[in-house]
Amino acid sequence: MQTDKILSDLAKPFVLSGLYKDEKVALTDIALNYVIRKIDEYDETMQSLTKKYGPNFDQFTKDIKNKASFEQEDDWMDWKSAIEMRQSWANLYKMIMKNAG
Repeated sequence: MQTDKILSDLAKPFVLSGLYKDEKVALTDIALNYVIRKIDEYDETMQSLTKKYGPNFDQFTKDIKNKASFEQEDDWMDWKSAIEMRQSWANLYKMIMKNAG
């Protein structure tokens, strides 16, 4: 299969350099590191908005309902997106960890 060859070709240098014991371990570690970076990005977004508006997204939602400024609407969308995307990446992290064993 072409995908297997591509993945093998990508992982092989990591194994040949001695950094990883095999291709599966290399690809798993690379994938997990990427996923963790994505989770961290969304955590930073949520922390920034928490600092700006308070610790509770649901309360912020109630506070701006029917009276939000454009900036608040944009921030609400960013915050909601960050919550949802962080959860998606966290679920992916769990799936990778489950399959890594």
